[in-house]
Amino acid sequence: MNEKDYPLNAQQAAEFLSFKVSYVYNLVHYGKLPAYKPSGKKLLFKLSDLENFAFKNKVGGRQETAVKILNKKAG
Repeated sequence: MNEKDYPLNAQQAAEFLSFKVSYVYNLVHYGKLPAYKPSGKKLLFKLSDLENFAFKNKVGGRQETAVKILNKKAG
């Protein structure tokens, strides 16, 4: 098993994301964070899924914004 696929429990997922455990449960409930229930009760998370969630909405820095503006004006 790949280390990114090693299962984490809700507490570990919350620590990784710097969220409260209750917020992690809410994210799962509303379908915003993927989770697995192998026994039908306890939630487990893949590290790769948590990383994808954490890094999905990138906010560009000043340099990236400036490059986008310059490219828009040139094109």
